[in-house]
Amino acid sequence: MTSVYVFGIILAVLLAAVLIAPLFERGEAVGSGSSPAERLEVALDALREIEFEHETGKIGDDDYRELRARYAADAIAARDAGAGEASPMAGRCAVCDADLKPESRFCSLCGTEVAA
Repeated sequence: MTSVYVFGIILAVLLAAVLIAPLFERGEAVGSGSSPAERLEVALDALREIEFEHETGKIGDDDYRELRARYAADAIAARDAGAGEASPMAGRCAVCDADLKPESRFCSLCGTEVAA
């Protein structure tokens, strides 16, 4: 009978450790240690994602404005920090004017085939 109690106590301690451990982790913000080009790409992806979430009604107007302002500021800061670096984009789509990556064969926004 005491072995059941000991097992229960061990299990409870392990479960508590797993649940509490994330509270004590000191990780850096996402993308803070990466290059300006990577931070810019992360911020632009986040802007596209919140735009989609807002259009589908998953994010309210107030939250959308707050998140958009935050990620736009991140994108501008990353752009300014990487002003001297080569751009990770290959150009712009002739149809919708979206950014194109160097390896793109098709526009990720409108699907138009990219000229070689």
